[in-house]
This record gives sequence, C-alpha cells and structure tokens, in this order.
Amino acid sequence: MLTAARIIQEALRTGKTALSEHDSKRLLSAYGLPVVRETLVRDPGKARAAAAELGYPVALKACDAGLTHKTEHGLVELDIAGAAQLDRATTRLRSRAPAGAGLLLQEMVPGRRELIVGLLRDPGLGPVVMLGLGGIFAEVLADVSFRLAPLTAADTADMANELAGSKLLGPVRGMPAVDREALAAWLIGIGEIGLQHPEIQQLDVNPLIVRDGQHAGQLVAVDALIVLAPEAVPGAETESVRHDRPTRITGPTARVRREQAPLPVARGSLEPLFAPRSIAVIGASATPGKAGYEVLRNLEAQGYTGTVHPVNPRGGEILGRRVIAAIADLPAGVDLAVIVLPASSTPQAVRELGRRGVKAVILAAGGFAEAGDSGLALQTELEQAIQEAGVRALGPNTAGHVSTPSRCATSFFSLGQVRRGPVSYIAQTGNFATHTLRYILTSEHFGVARVVGVGNKIDIDESEVLEYLAADPETQVICAYLESLRQPRRFLEAARAVTPHKPLVMLKGGATAAGAQAAAAHTAALATDDRVLDGVLRQAGVVRIHEYSQLITAAKGLASMPLPQGNRVGFAAPSGGMLVCLSDLCRRDLNLEVPELAETTRQRLQDLSPPLVRLRNPVDIWPAVSQHGLERAYGEATEALLGDPNTDAVVIILMLVEQTGFPCLEFLVELAGRQADKPLYVSCSGDQPLMAAAKAYLEPRGVPTFSRIEEPFRVLDIAWRCRQAQLRAGQEQPRSRATTRELQ
Repeated sequence: MLTAARIIQEALRTGKTALSEHDSKRLLSAYGLPVVRETLVRDPGKARAAAAELGYPVALKACDAGLTHKTEHGLVELDIAGAAQLDRATTRLRSRAPAGAGLLLQEMVPGRRELIVGLLRDPGLGPVVMLGLGGIFAEVLADVSFRLAPLTAADTADMANELAGSKLLGPVRGMPAVDREALAAWLIGIGEIGLQHPEIQQLDVNPLIVRDGQHAGQLVAVDALIVLAPEAVPGAETESVRHDRPTRITGPTARVRREQAPLPVARGSLEPLFAPRSIAVIGASATPGKAGYEVLRNLEAQGYTGTVHPVNPRGGEILGRRVIAAIADLPAGVDLAVIVLPASSTPQAVRELGRRGVKAVILAAGGFAEAGDSGLALQTELEQAIQEAGVRALGPNTAGHVSTPSRCATSFFSLGQVRRGPVSYIAQTGNFATHTLRYILTSEHFGVARVVGVGNKIDIDESEVLEYLAADPETQVICAYLESLRQPRRFLEAARAVTPHKPLVMLKGGATAAGAQAAAAHTAALATDDRVLDGVLRQAGVVRIHEYSQLITAAKGLASMPLPQGNRVGFAAPSGGMLVCLSDLCRRDLNLEVPELAETTRQRLQDLSPPLVRLRNPVDIWPAVSQHGLERAYGEATEALLGDPNTDAVVIILMLVEQTGFPCLEFLVELAGRQADKPLYVSCSGDQPLMAAAKAYLEPRGVPTFSRIEEPFRVLDIAWRCRQAQLRAGQEQPRSRATTRELQ
C-alpha cells in the first residue's frame, strides 16, 4: 500500500521510532480496516468546529509519535458533551501534553465490549498476530491467542475460540454476536501489514470496540500504536522468512534470541544417515560397556547387513570384524561414520573422513557449546571442519539414531534388537536413544521406524529430520521432544505440510512464561514464549503435550488405532466411582464428550443387567459381570458401544482379579478389528499380574492397553486433537490399524 509505505518512510526519515495514534490509524485505514472518525486539531477554535461536525459526545486525546499509555498520564478526556466542556478539556490537555503534541478529537463509539488485536515481529518467526480481550485491563486479563502471518479464516476462528472469554464474542446480555467476518478481516489484515512492512516491529489496536446501537456487532479501532525499527530498510525481507540465516527459539528463559547458527555447506540427502550401505565406527573398542563397543554391538543386534568398519589404532578384531588402524585406510565412499572419540579429537577426525569421501557423520561426544566458552570454541572449530569436509553431520552431543527399516542403530547405549513399527521420534535429549527406548522395548509392544537424537544441531536439525519423516513411508506417527527450534519458521512450515497426513505430537522442554518484552505495545508485553509457541504450533497442526510419559502413551495409542472421527467417547468400568471421576475428567480437563446412547444401544445394555440397575453411558459393567460373567458382559457392552452411532471411540476398563480368573480376551481383538473406524483403548483394575498379562496379550494384537485408568482418555484427547488438525487442513486421511506384527 503506497499510503502506508509513505507514512512509514516519512516517520523513519525524521528519526521517529513510532507512529502517532493518528498516523497509526491512517495506516490501518489504508488497508481497509475501520477506524474511529477523528480530526487532528491544534487550538480550541478548531476543536469546537470539528466537534460540531462529528457530533457530541466526543473524546479528546493528546497525540504525538511515541506517546503511549495516555490514560495513565491523564492525556485522555472522554464523554465531552458540549463546547464549554470541550474548551476546559482542551486547556487541561495542552498543559499536560509534551511540547509540540497535537490534540486528537474523536467521536465516542458506543460499545461495552473491547478487544485487542496486535502484531509482534518475532526474530525467529517473523510477524505474529495477537487477539485478546482488550481495554485498560488487557495485560491483567492476559486472555490472548497468537498465530503466525499469513492467517487464514480458519486461523482467525481458532484464535477467537481459544480465548477463555470467547463467549463474550457471541450474543450476551442483549448484545449481538461480534461480526466474525469483520474480526477475521482485522486479523488477516494485520498479518498482511506485518508481511508487507518489515519496518513495523509492534502494532497495537486497543481497544478495538464492538459497536452497540445502529451498527451493533461491528468493529472499530479507537486507539492504535505502531512501533518501528529505526535500522529497518523499507521493503526489505525479514531474515526469518528467507531462512538463509536461521535462528533458535530457546528455553527456558530466553525469548527468541537471534543466534547465528551455521548453515551446512553440503545439503545432501539424509539417505546415508537412514539407509547406510556401509558404516565406519571411529573409536571402536573391544571393551564391553565402552561407547565404541556398544555401537558395534547394537549394529550386530539389529542384524545390520551392510559393511561395518571398526577403526582403532590397535587393530585386531572386534566382534568378529577386522579392525582398521586409521581413517586413512578406510575404503573410499563409506556412507556413514559414527565418531565416538573425545571432543578434542572430533574435528580432525571429521576432516580425515571428508578426505575419504564419507557422506555423513554422527558426532557422539559432548563437551561442545553446551559446556560453556571453551566448548563453544571447540564447536566453532568443528563447524569449520564439517564445512571443509562437505559431510552431513548429526550432533554433536548425541546418543545416535535408530533406523529399523535399515536394521541400523548407532546408540552407544546397549539396546538389543529394536522392534520395527510406525512411530518415529525426534529427540533433543540423549535419553531417547538410550534408556527411554529401552523402556519402550521392555515395557511396551509398539515399534519404531526412526529415532533421531539431534544433539547440538550443528548441521542436521529438527526441521530437516521432520521433512524427511514427512516423506518416509515407514513413518505414520511422529513424536518430538525439543528444547529449541533452530529454524522456527522452517519447522512450522514442515509441520504444516505433514500434519494433514501424519499425527505430530510435541513436548517442548523449557517452557516458561518468560520472554514478554517490557515495551510500549501491549502485544509485546503479552507475547510470552509459551503463548506464542502454543498458537503457532496449533496453527501448524502440531499437538502439544506437557508430560514426558505422553511421548510413550500417545505413540502407543496412535500407532495401533485410527484417529477418532469425533470427540464422543463411550466407556465401561466396574465401578460407579470410576465412572463419575472419568466423566468429570472428560468434561473438565479434556476436549471429550460423554454422549447419550441411542435407545437401541441402551436397551441392549439394559438387557445385560438386573432390572433395578439403569444403564446408560458411561456403563457400570459390574452388575452385568455378576450376572453373566466377565467375557459375555464386557463383550456385549464393548460391541454395543462400538456400534452406537453416537460414539466415536470406546474405552473399556477391565476388572481382573484372581477370584474370577484370567478371561479369554480375544473378543476385544475381534471387535477392534470388526469396527475399524473407531479406536478401542483398554485399561485395567485389579491384580497387577493379571493386568500385565492382559497387556501382554492385547497389545501385540493391536489393542493398546494402559496401566492407569485415566491414560486412555488422555491419549484419546491427543488423538482427537490430531484429527482436528487434519480437519482444519481440509484433508480426509483415515489411517487403518497397523500392528507391530504386520510391520515386522
């Protein structure tokens, strides 16, 4: 917009770091966004004439570039009813206002509801748009939602619905609903302003009044502030959008810090990492327990069929493989090298491997940037070595990776054979390719496709791994634990591309309320790390979780069952107390409904129980078990709930005790297979050995079983949010069950 560009250029030319309220609203008007009628005046006579034209009552404000929080400084006079009152207000404001400030005369807009919309230019993400409840208490209420520009109409609807006070946007106490199309136009328009004018660092419209009276429900800007960056070049493209200078979102206390993250020179495929035909282990050892031995043993445990080259100056033989004495003696063109040398020796090893034509390296050693200044200098040397060698690098400070389709595991932690399955993990912690994976292998029954410990992300980062997994036919579910995003915008774009097709569940470590800037604009003060992150992840279809254990329980549920078509859950339990508590959990803490059942379903359940027990959803199964036995009671109840048109998913809580014996649970496997469009989750109550036996029977047959009765409901909530992400993307991507047995 030429008018908007001229306003910005004139302000920058005169050394201003912000636009006046009047110029801010002129810029908004240039984008067709409705603003209050107003006139800039300098003396009482012009003020009276302007007021007569606008019509009383009017408001009068001091107006100057960078003049903020005017109400707190007594620089606003409201509800001025006549000329004499206007003269007195003019005199008061001229005595209080800074020298050279003008006076802004405005119509009084009738409206009892106030919103705030704004923009913040995040150094890692670019322009981020905010919506919230506004007025003078905007920062106290802190009821806000964020999205990354550009926005869609669906994004704006999600933002409005996420507000705790979203009901205020509907018809309330005789007031009509807010014009949602007008609100969408505001949010989309502000996003466009941010994209087209990188000089704008912050933008506030507060209040954005919801009109009463003749134009009830419409929106009009009554006050606005635009903050500029003096060093910005008009028309320049933002670094975060270009992606050629990546930044990191870091936790726990940093906002979004502009950190120079080195870009790799070699942008080769990740196939040498995930499907290596040959692997060299630099620092191989014959001593069990040492990293160089465990890497070799893990490759052996997977049944890796490619060529393995142990490298150690001592030579000899390790695990039946001839040891090569030096990197220089390796055959040319090895796909992947795992370096388990000390940090100080790693850069030279990378250079030597580059001379042998190695395509990718895994850097296990710690002691680099995470270790302070001395480690940072060593990491800089390592970065240079990687660029000189032209290799792809994972790490440093990584526990390695797993790629079960290639029968490859490079962790220095003894894993044993890793089950193949549909889940892939991106992990910014050594835990995952070590003891967390061991827990999955020994306590759960689902399998993995890829597990990647990104470490310090000196080259390969989470965005590139996500792009690989998006196209990977072996990966059906993606789970991530990340403490930082090296290229935030690229990661979100990759996520937006994958989530219509594959669930993406993410735990962000280091999440805090930190990061809000002490700034003139309310938007900057409200834009904490967590609030912004929540908004942009939802926008990209990423389902955010907050418990480490959910990286396992969610993966188990998503790997075995289809996503639900809706959020209506039918469930049965052997205890009225459980039914009450679980119903409360669904309605209070989770986005799940407990629906009424169809009458035919209800009657079928009623026929199972004594006449005095009235059955409905949720189902108290204990009377039926007492009358008909566990298998018949649970079998018919499960079949009825799965077949009911009002349910989208079913949870069964089995009662397993020694007195009743261990039942044949094949009926659950058979019913799950028959009703393939609804997820069936199982939990248990009773004797622990029988609960473990039920899990051992059901899970390898594709029915996920959880140890705590709340877990299946929490996983179902995650699954429903994944499904919602697909629905928002306008994609129908139903996924059939794929058990671990079928994938092996």
